Amino acid sequence: MEFYQKPVMEPRPADEYCAECDAPMTGDEAALNYKLVGKKTTHLLCPACLGKRMELKPETLREMITLFRKQGCTLFSPWVEE
Repeated sequence: MEFYQKPVMEPRPADEYCAECDAPMTGDEAALNYKLVGKKTTHLLCPACLGKRMELKPETLREMITLFRKQGCTLFSPWVEE
């Protein structure tokens, strides 16, 4: 039996900017806001500003992005083994 595999895509940059510091954000960083804050949020924050609000290091948030990608969460770009 053959299984369907989703096409592999590279992470793409988003046209989003942090609502607090105006830093450019990737699509995965925007997706992290949707995952942690809520899907209806319009106040997107970069990992540095989101980390300050949640009392987490930006590195921890980037690790969470990798974890969610590896788990196959559809909010994030697909994980590609290197």
